[in-house]
Amino acid sequence: MSLACVRARMRNHSRIRWLGLLLLSAMLPGCPSLTTLTNPPAPAVDPFSSATVTLETFVPNANFPVGMVFLPDGSLMYVEKNTGLVRIVSPDGQLQAEPFADFAVANAGDAGLLGVALDPDFETNHYIYFALTQNGSATDNALSRTDTRVVRLTAAGNTAVPNSEQVIVVIPGSPLPGHEGGNVHFGPDGKLYLSIGDRRFNNFPNEEAQQLDKLAGRMLRLNPDGTIPADNPYPDNMTFAYGLRNSFDFTFDPLSGLLLATENGPSGEDELNLIESGMNYGWPDVSGVEDTPDEQTFAAATPNYRSPLTILGRAPTGIDVNLADAYGAEFNGDLFVAEYVHGTVKRIHLTADRRTVFSVDTFADGIPGGLNDLAFGPDGLIYISTSESIARLVPQ
Repeated sequence: MSLACVRARMRNHSRIRWLGLLLLSAMLPGCPSLTTLTNPPAPAVDPFSSATVTLETFVPNANFPVGMVFLPDGSLMYVEKNTGLVRIVSPDGQLQAEPFADFAVANAGDAGLLGVALDPDFETNHYIYFALTQNGSATDNALSRTDTRVVRLTAAGNTAVPNSEQVIVVIPGSPLPGHEGGNVHFGPDGKLYLSIGDRRFNNFPNEEAQQLDKLAGRMLRLNPDGTIPADNPYPDNMTFAYGLRNSFDFTFDPLSGLLLATENGPSGEDELNLIESGMNYGWPDVSGVEDTPDEQTFAAATPNYRSPLTILGRAPTGIDVNLADAYGAEFNGDLFVAEYVHGTVKRIHLTADRRTVFSVDTFADGIPGGLNDLAFGPDGLIYISTSESIARLVPQ
């Protein structure tokens, strides 16, 4: 492939988490088609570099793990984007031979089995929620998805109770397998939150992200049974916030209860956002900080517009808050973000009110394989899923 093709892709397709840009190769003049590759190579990265931690493989040879969650017994549950399998790993790193569950998924581009969340009352009701994409076929496939859905299973130890599947909500999709969002978490209010991307390829900005009668480019808020909460900002509407391009992951800061989300923007305009009820984050009229005349006009004319807290590196993905001293007491309370393209983990120090970024530092970089998710384990360590493994960062 020519250097010109590589540069063209990097300019036009900053959203390369899960390598969805490869589906667009044929659209770039002079670039060979890569749509037939089932396991395209991860982006080139520099060798792993950190002065304070070492990279330790926890699950080798994993099949595109994405969302991760830790169970009360310390086991790690993760989902495989392309296969639709849900896997469990014991605290000592032993992969359970049989999967917890197997979903049929539409897995082209960003689509597939994407998110996982435990019910706040998991130890009583044993409910686990999954975000995934499906279409009319009941098998794993590379077809465009027709919908995104949240599905609930009931756990019985390390397996799902047979026939316990409950569809919580179905979000109609477009035929384009791009900008899926697709993560799911519970908030401190007990509500279920779901991120939905603008459902378009990188070079087709979707105006639906600004339309409240649509369900693209936003953060949704639901009751655990899928109904719409009475106190949502817009009556009879699942929308909690809108104007988002592609929030791959989000987290609720346990120290403040605030919702913080990563946002994949066009090249050089990836964001960290403080997501608040009823707010508009500008896409596609504003990308990154409002620094052009048109963007400034939109911001001035939109009372509920909110700027990003900061601009992040290329393709930010997983996000979580550190509540342990495993890396030193000075890191306790900091926000950590994974960045797909350069395999970087950023440490973000927030101000005392947790509403403003005080500083951003590189904690580790050059992690190979493309970073899909980041979560803190019960041991206080950072766990990272990539296209080929799950690793953790261990203090030197």
